[in-house]
Amino acid sequence: MPILISLAKKVLQPSGLLRYAPYLLILPIIVFHALSLTGCVSTSPAIPNIYVVDLRSNTNVTEDLLKVRIGYYGICGIDEDGTRCQSASGRSVETLASNLFPNLNLNTTSNSTSNKNNNTPQSSEITDLISTALDLQSRTFISVLAAAAVLFILGIGSLILLQRDVASSAASYPDPHPHPRRSTIIRRVTYALLFGSTGLVFAAALATSQSAGALEYASEGMNHASVLIKSGTTLQVLQWITFGFEVLFVLAVPFLVRYRGVGVAAGGYKEEA
Repeated sequence: MPILISLAKKVLQPSGLLRYAPYLLILPIIVFHALSLTGCVSTSPAIPNIYVVDLRSNTNVTEDLLKVRIGYYGICGIDEDGTRCQSASGRSVETLASNLFPNLNLNTTSNSTSNKNNNTPQSSEITDLISTALDLQSRTFISVLAAAAVLFILGIGSLILLQRDVASSAASYPDPHPHPRRSTIIRRVTYALLFGSTGLVFAAALATSQSAGALEYASEGMNHASVLIKSGTTLQVLQWITFGFEVLFVLAVPFLVRYRGVGVAAGGYKEEA
């Protein structure tokens, strides 16, 4: 029993294993950023289910036959023949229609009368869905999450420089810090990058949740809406989890830059080994 108590004290001490726990948040944060940004880009497992909104035509002809999903950069077409996804960047509506719905598009151009009898969606309905999806993707759901990911990665790099600077400052104790202005700049840049990233993640999560929810509510409340919209839950959950993890990591940064040793760190923190 005394051995267990002694081990627990070492782990819970600031200089114990607990000091490394915040580093475990870095990988999940980066992974969740990547998943959120690559939704609907490919048909890899679970990727088509990471979408901002799901659109389908509000007609009896196409009910449960045709869906279009959009992520921040990708778009998916879903019909009876399966799911096809690709990047929407730089592609026209006609190109996406033929790529996402090759069979339906071919059928509708070859024999429109037969398609009506077989309950096959018309090419105009496919075009309307994709056009609406692209408008929402480019005008409503702008990806500030990409900027947040870039700021977070830059913040991690700046944090490494800050830790090296704190260590060099403690090594020169009790002499004055050789570069106090540099230390101040690095510290401010680190906090600015990490707090900026956290703020952008919060803005992305809140904006996506509010906008997608409003579109879903509006489409359901309109009796003659040509397109029905459903918000994507998976993407929203990923973004809010990313925000929570980043908040925890940013709050732990002051403890990560403390120098554990004999001396005084750049921020004036003193701790004996």
